[in-house]
Amino acid sequence: MQSPSLNSFRCLNLACPTAGQSGLGNIRHRKWYDTRSGPRRLLRCSTCAQEFSERKGTALWNVKLPCERVESIVEHVTRGNSFKQTAELTHTHRTTVSRLACIAGEHAARVHDQHAQDLHVTSLQADERHGFVGRKDQPCWEATVIDPCSKFIVQNALGARTTDLAMRLLFGARSRLHDPHGIVLFTDGWLPYESLFPAVFGRPFQPKRQGKRGRFPKLQYRIPRTSGHVRIIKTSQGKRVVDIRIERAAGSRRRVDQELASLGYNTPNTSAVERHNGTARRMNPHQVRRSLAFARLPHVRQTVSDLVGGVYNFCRVNRSLRVKLDEPMGRRQYAQRTPAMAIGITDTVWSVLRLLGTVVMKNPCRS
Repeated sequence: MQSPSLNSFRCLNLACPTAGQSGLGNIRHRKWYDTRSGPRRLLRCSTCAQEFSERKGTALWNVKLPCERVESIVEHVTRGNSFKQTAELTHTHRTTVSRLACIAGEHAARVHDQHAQDLHVTSLQADERHGFVGRKDQPCWEATVIDPCSKFIVQNALGARTTDLAMRLLFGARSRLHDPHGIVLFTDGWLPYESLFPAVFGRPFQPKRQGKRGRFPKLQYRIPRTSGHVRIIKTSQGKRVVDIRIERAAGSRRRVDQELASLGYNTPNTSAVERHNGTARRMNPHQVRRSLAFARLPHVRQTVSDLVGGVYNFCRVNRSLRVKLDEPMGRRQYAQRTPAMAIGITDTVWSVLRLLGTVVMKNPCRS
């Protein structure tokens, strides 16, 4: 792994005036120190005189394995291989694979929280995937909100298929948007989406009280003309869909038609998130169909899902997002892009090591 330049590091001491800022020239290389996985740099902030490792704040902190093996473990897990298969392929113990997958998943969630903010999107698609934890009688649904234009996963939530799952999903997605009042939401026929849409994407207002006594009326919500909600209700018989009914649950028809024209859709649908459901089932070992690689603990189920989402957003190119080059480079005529590149978060395809080595501000650094 090539060592990054000192200008890319940031001071991790939250009490330092330069905390979280890179490129200021305040980070100095103090010395090298050796570990079993290779030499590492000990850095020093000239502003606050704090010292910290170059891996502090990353998923590689305190990891004793070589970087190449850590990358190989994450690649195998996010290709749908179980922990046991990954352990055999990488010559690592199964518990080590499980521990590294959880550490990488927690770090990928923090990277997503740090970068997926102030997103400029105009439409969202939401859907759920069935799964379980521990036993098949303990369901654990995975709900996803995706931007159909860039295929970027905006928010992910796991749990029982209740109103609480829809609340965590929609309110989490709302907190990441630049303009939550200019969104057209496409969902299936699950009723919590319809009941929560005004509270999530509407504008609250307090109705006037009738007279001078009594309580004020309950807080109500107005749906802006720039927002809309479309439900795609499917009727199934057995394993086949026999009827599809489209219902405009909220918002203006003109705004919905405008968004459909910008997406290139003839009719409202949830094709982007449904295609992602198939991709997620191939990438996540806990959701591969007809497999024994199921999660036994909720924490492992959550962290592996976060890891798969981070690799999908930042490290895996999507063929539908490629753009044609102005001038072909040899036989190459298209530039491949990831969802993070399409939405404007980054301009390069990240490697797995770059995702794991991204510094995230969490706790004050300690000397």
